[in-house]
Amino acid sequence: MTRDPIDPEDRLAIGDLLASYCHAMDASRADLCIRLFAADAVLETPVGAATGRDAILAWIEGRLALRPKGFQVGHYLLNPLFARVDAERIRARSMLLYTRQSTEPEGRSELLSTGIYEDEVVRTAAGWRFVRRRWNLGEPLDDAYYAAFAG
Repeated sequence: MTRDPIDPEDRLAIGDLLASYCHAMDASRADLCIRLFAADAVLETPVGAATGRDAILAWIEGRLALRPKGFQVGHYLLNPLFARVDAERIRARSMLLYTRQSTEPEGRSELLSTGIYEDEVVRTAAGWRFVRRRWNLGEPLDDAYYAAFAG
């Protein structure tokens, strides 16, 4: 990774990519979510992994099918950091709060988990896309990942 600055427009576009994943998943829209991945992307999670758009789509649809009725989930990304890999690739790390809310008028909300997303995104003709999305729950933060930005 390099210390090369990331264009503000690219930062905003990548931030939109990260947020679009959350909104699509929370809306149970696998069709919108899969558009955010490059053809050869890899998705890694504590509850499964998939390589390639077809396998990732099948994974997403399988996870969405497990959601109980009467609840709305929420993916909340916090504190995103970006580091340039090269001219067309950027790595991003963000913290995650994952919640579930009852759809009843007086329904309760609960925190289901926290975690870290470590992503690599690539610039394509269609815009920035995930080439690797990794979500982990309990691994410590690898601060060496961003050592290039210290001091």
